[in-house]
Amino acid sequence: MCTFFNCLAYNDVAVTIRLDGRVIFLALDDANTSVHVTLNPLQVRTLAKYLEIAITQIDFANLLDEQHFGNLTVQIEQNESKELAAAS
Repeated sequence: MCTFFNCLAYNDVAVTIRLDGRVIFLALDDANTSVHVTLNPLQVRTLAKYLEIAITQIDFANLLDEQHFGNLTVQIEQNESKELAAAS
């Protein structure tokens, strides 16, 4: 096991979500870093639920220097790299 820390909040990040049978691969990539995680659907659902709860605690109206935040693009693929959707 290892511990890895990298702040991506100020970088442009490309996220790939790949659905492959019973697991979901998540890849987060910026100019310097690539992080890949494989989770089962229940883990992903739990993570999404708690991210949604956490995001409700942020006062978006008072975010300062938001122009310094990085962009996030998301691509969803299904087995054999068949692209399902891409969003920015």
